[in-house]
Amino acid sequence: MTFQRKQLGFTLVELLVVIAIIGILIGLLLPAVQAAREAARRMQCTNNLKQLGLAVQNYHDANNALPAARSKVGACDGWSHNAGTTAAGAFGAAVHLLPYVEQNAVYEAVKSYCEADANPRLTCPWGSTGDSNFKNSHPAMCAVIDAFLCPSDGNATQLSTDGHQTGRINYMTSRGDSLWNNNRHPNDESSAAAKTSNRGVFHVASFPNMSAVTDGTSNTVAWSECVTYSGQGGLAIKGNVANGVGAMYNGQSNAGACLAKKNGTQLVDGASTCGWRGQRWADGRVIPSGFTTVLPPNGPVCSYANDDGWGCATPQSNHSGGVNAAMLDGSVRFVSETIDAGDAYSNTVSSGKSPYGVWGAMGSINGGETSVQ
Repeated sequence: MTFQRKQLGFTLVELLVVIAIIGILIGLLLPAVQAAREAARRMQCTNNLKQLGLAVQNYHDANNALPAARSKVGACDGWSHNAGTTAAGAFGAAVHLLPYVEQNAVYEAVKSYCEADANPRLTCPWGSTGDSNFKNSHPAMCAVIDAFLCPSDGNATQLSTDGHQTGRINYMTSRGDSLWNNNRHPNDESSAAAKTSNRGVFHVASFPNMSAVTDGTSNTVAWSECVTYSGQGGLAIKGNVANGVGAMYNGQSNAGACLAKKNGTQLVDGASTCGWRGQRWADGRVIPSGFTTVLPPNGPVCSYANDDGWGCATPQSNHSGGVNAAMLDGSVRFVSETIDAGDAYSNTVSSGKSPYGVWGAMGSINGGETSVQ
């Protein structure tokens, strides 16, 4: 008697069905995996801001002052933007905080580059006259410092694309709800309307005491985020700067002309752009490393004249729906891009409550707004 052996295995149709099911499952799981990864990146970003908030607290304990938004460091005193009556220097608060984020060696190296006998001598955060090989002559300036970087920004670990190959920074210092000349010392200005640059926590060429923050440290924002320039150009709002937006000034200043540059997630066609946002962690100028609480998060960034002039430096992130922000008391909040920001066409003020809603109130240090949520 003959028995036939039954063939075991999958038919082609069955195999295709299994492959299709696996593909569907992967398609369903992939967004969840991506969301989990972004949640982890956002948590790391929050932790970084928390550490910067603590670093400011420790700096204040040691110096009885807050670090300046932009100032001289050591003997680095040979450069000033629009010098006027005050040589403000160009180095940012991040430089002063290096010893407080376990980067004292980098801090000491920066100071050594500034000494009179250094050759070439560092006079600003991106080089010196005659310095043709910045990365080799001042390597500490090109350090990639994790404490200054948000992992959600894929460009942040790359060196700058401006020809100097400096390390980048995602975390910006607050200039409050000021616009006109928020990149200069008030002593350099004759107009009262231009002396609004110290509405925020961090001042140009000035190291105020915490007591200046009369609205309360838990109500006042100190740090937020930016997306660094990708190097690819284009008109994406995030990472770009709309350049030469002179209409922000009409005898006073407001951000209406900057808001008008927004076209969804893009800048309007024909907008002139520059790419210095977040490209140098040592650069204290407002467009490279500051933020303003005027336009709500993830709005456009605009420079009045050029990339190192005053302007509307709106915080941006790749987190969905808003940005992380560290308050002066060290706490970290997520600020929605739909936060009440008042009327962008209102002129900035030099005293009193901010015209830019809850967001503006978070930026001002002494506007009498002590119940910011």
